Amino acid sequence: MKKLWALLMVSVMLAGALTACGNNGKKKELTIGTEATYPPFSYRDKKTNEVTGYDVEVAKEVAKRLDMKAKVVPTEWKNMFSSLGKRFDMVANQVTITPERKEQFAFSTPYTVSGGKVIVNKNNNEIKGIEDLKGKVVGTTQGSNYANEAEKAGAKVKYYKGIAQVLTDLDVNRVDAALNDELFILTQLKNTKYNVKAVGEPFSENKMAFAFKKNDKDLAKKVDKALADMKKDGTLSKLSKKYFGADVSE
Repeated sequence: MKKLWALLMVSVMLAGALTACGNNGKKKELTIGTEATYPPFSYRDKKTNEVTGYDVEVAKEVAKRLDMKAKVVPTEWKNMFSSLGKRFDMVANQVTITPERKEQFAFSTPYTVSGGKVIVNKNNNEIKGIEDLKGKVVGTTQGSNYANEAEKAGAKVKYYKGIAQVLTDLDVNRVDAALNDELFILTQLKNTKYNVKAVGEPFSENKMAFAFKKNDKDLAKKVDKALADMKKDGTLSKLSKKYFGADVSE
């Protein structure tokens, strides 16, 4: 009886494994972590409530080319990296490649190249660039690489849940400045109600890529192949121009 029970349990476990990975052992689903609060990169469509955006569309196209079903997992930025490998397979959220992050995570080849800029209240004429942030309070999202940039500039950092909360406080001068991606500023900031403006030249060149667990290099290589094919056939450029009016993929 015990032997029969043991055999039944093994059969159940094998069936579960086959269901998750497919009959050929290949994983059939690509789970994607993203904020869903960061347009035009990752946000919810107002009509459908579906998560979309440049990063999401690129990630879904990658999944398609890997013959996998894309599943988007909305996640707060502060929990993004701690959830990697647990709640999802990769992060698609304009993750900037930095030396510190490369020590902890694996990355795909970049699919966005941009730069960081300073944002201030429209009535602020004192701050003209990142060199003027010493001693100032800069709002940013927890875990953002812009927090490091602000600290290097001598600023004090105040953390927020998302960019909307940062801009809300900047609008009423609860913080002195914010740092964000130039592409976000060009496409989204001008369409908001916030009394803010971008100042100065870009202070960095940022290369954004998909992030994976450090030991998940096999998946990273497969994603790289898909991205290379998307660049070659013009798909990546097409998606880029759809959201930004220009090719920002290289």
